Amino acid sequence: MTLDPNACFVFFGASEVVRNYDTHFSFKQESTFHYLTDFDEPDAILVLIAGESHLFVLEKDEAREIWNGDRYGVEKAKSVFKVEHTHLVQSFYEKFTELLTDANKVYYGLGDNLDRDRRILQCLHQARRFQGQGRFGHLPVFDPLPFVTELRIIKDDFEIAQLRKATSATAKAHLQVMKRAKAGMTEFDALNEFQYHLYKSGCTDQGYTPIFASGLNATTLHYVRNNEMLKHGDMLLVDAGGEVNGYTADLTQTFPISGKFSPVQKTVYEKVLEVNREITKLAKPGTTYRALHTQSVHMLTDALLSMGVLSGTRDENIESLAYRKYYPHGLSHYLGLDVHDVGAYRERGQDFVLKPGMLMTNEPGLYFRERGNPYYGIGVRIEDDLLITETGAENLTHELPRDIEAIENLRMTASS
Repeated sequence: MTLDPNACFVFFGASEVVRNYDTHFSFKQESTFHYLTDFDEPDAILVLIAGESHLFVLEKDEAREIWNGDRYGVEKAKSVFKVEHTHLVQSFYEKFTELLTDANKVYYGLGDNLDRDRRILQCLHQARRFQGQGRFGHLPVFDPLPFVTELRIIKDDFEIAQLRKATSATAKAHLQVMKRAKAGMTEFDALNEFQYHLYKSGCTDQGYTPIFASGLNATTLHYVRNNEMLKHGDMLLVDAGGEVNGYTADLTQTFPISGKFSPVQKTVYEKVLEVNREITKLAKPGTTYRALHTQSVHMLTDALLSMGVLSGTRDENIESLAYRKYYPHGLSHYLGLDVHDVGAYRERGQDFVLKPGMLMTNEPGLYFRERGNPYYGIGVRIEDDLLITETGAENLTHELPRDIEAIENLRMTASS
């Protein structure tokens, strides 16, 4: 995309979020702000205009710093971060109006904060008045997301290195859960094992709320209570990923608590694994998310027909969406600073194609919630993280065993 030299971009960092009363959740910077600045304090603002950057930061406050740690302040922020100008955040709206003097358009994400939107529009109105007799009489507002997407969707070497660390550490933590989880433990006990080994392996946070779903719970896609007992005969679905420098993995494994798959569990697992492996082979530059998802739908619909769950033809079941009762989600999403990272899948009627440097998940699944079904209570999802290369796809989560024999051999040590 071509960038107008007189365009002005404004990005707001995250604020602290109250957990309850006077305590807050751990601070998490807004992802695009993190990408552009690497600045990790709340309430910061970035303005990009005329080839220069302006970072607005909180002022130094000795009383608050005693409780919450040092702040960068204006002087240190300018020396540490790659910006031309730093200002106090309290001066933002006045300074922003001044900066708009030579702007002909503004890129700002409307709709996230209505009070902030109102104040930004007041600045634009005032700037219009100042520019009334000048070259630019209007300041239209555009969504910056297309520019942000173009920057973030293709990962550079540094980003790929962080994602390699995150996926490797996550796979190692999953592996420890597979070795240690057993009947009589709770889902939360298994989660504690995961978290301990995740942080021990180098991750600093988790990219999303982890899912530790045993038995019927695995048929709920975003089950996060994680509080039930692990039981003999059930399977445990673990969907959890760690972060390194803000970049997150997203990995899912499903395995039998008793150590061996039952015949019906084995059937479901094998069908899902077959799709996962085929998608890994097909993912490459030039193909599209839609093509890969369509392939997964075809294969899982065929599987459901062969299992006797569906009847009729593949086309009939796809056209009627009957398969979605058992495969209700998409195959994949982008991955990066956000677990569901920025990026469109279609634009102006055209499918986006995969390109080298993109990160995508590969997560087919089957879920059986209806009583009377011979597969009732089984939920299987197998999720890997794929880096699109020049010639195909590299599975960054290859360290985790997927074959039934390898899983059963590993599980027998835990269930005995």
